[in-house]
Amino acid sequence: MARQISVSNEVYELLSKRKGKKSFSEVIKENLCANKKKTDIMKFAGIMKDEKGKLEELKKQIAAEREANYGRTFDEE
Repeated sequence: MARQISVSNEVYELLSKRKGKKSFSEVIKENLCANKKKTDIMKFAGIMKDEKGKLEELKKQIAAEREANYGRTFDEE
């Protein structure tokens, strides 16, 4: 479904310059969603390797919450 919006001449010119062969909708969406950068979770791998006590405490907390919320236990491999 298409909607009609009004933008200032300045905004129109900025969009037109970025547009190329894309639609205005694509350009606007790209710019609005550009701020939602995905975090690479692998940067957290091994972050607690030197904090065994805290890690074990977190595991216990997660296990307790999991059992309380879902009735499942945390199985160690």
